[in-house]
Amino acid sequence: MKIIAHRGWSGQAPENTLAAFRLALDEPFITEVELDVHLSKDGIPVVIHDHTLERTTNGRGAVRDYTFSELQQLTAGSWFSQEFMAEKIPSLEQVFQMFKGRTSRLVIELKQTADHYPGLEEAVVKLIQSYQLERQVTVISFDHISVKTVKDADAAIETGLVYLGRPTLLVEQARYTGASFISMHYAYITESLINELIQAGIKIGVWTVDDEDTQNKLASFHDELRVTTNYPERIIALQAAH
Repeated sequence: MKIIAHRGWSGQAPENTLAAFRLALDEPFITEVELDVHLSKDGIPVVIHDHTLERTTNGRGAVRDYTFSELQQLTAGSWFSQEFMAEKIPSLEQVFQMFKGRTSRLVIELKQTADHYPGLEEAVVKLIQSYQLERQVTVISFDHISVKTVKDADAAIETGLVYLGRPTLLVEQARYTGASFISMHYAYITESLINELIQAGIKIGVWTVDDEDTQNKLASFHDELRVTTNYPERIIALQAAH
């Protein structure tokens, strides 16, 4: 079982901040780090989960209505703890600068919905290429046309489809979009489905698994299963116990 740190080590630091990513990068048992990307008003890929600012910052309104400079005026950490008051909404480029030279993989979820962010895919691909991270990232999205757009732009970039529910024709959908990774809610995963996808050459992951009973159950399924969690330390302890 491989660990993907959800929005960084978000059980220990505010999600999608450089502090959360730094914690995850410093833990050798965490093999991948996941984050979410939107587009600012001036076309800068920025790292935040929600389409709006209220939940994780002291701002209000839609992310896309602010320039990156304006977003940088907000705190992205005080909601979690006053210790993280200085944390800002990072740009994707700032995260890339932190990742450069590391061995961890970066899982980039594009928060695209029906072209909500025109140019998002192109901006992210260009940034990946400029930092020569094509072999170190996986770009995923619930918007599967967005995934196909990324793959068509650069075949060297690994891409993945995200699902909520139990979809059909998974292998066929992956083939059509060029994706080699499937990410599903853990409630819908089965051992037989994992084996089917792996036999088809498709990597499989589940999200977001925080309780120890479910982590323990999934550990028995397959060594190559990629598990996204807010609490990597629980899986690390589970693996150490075995």
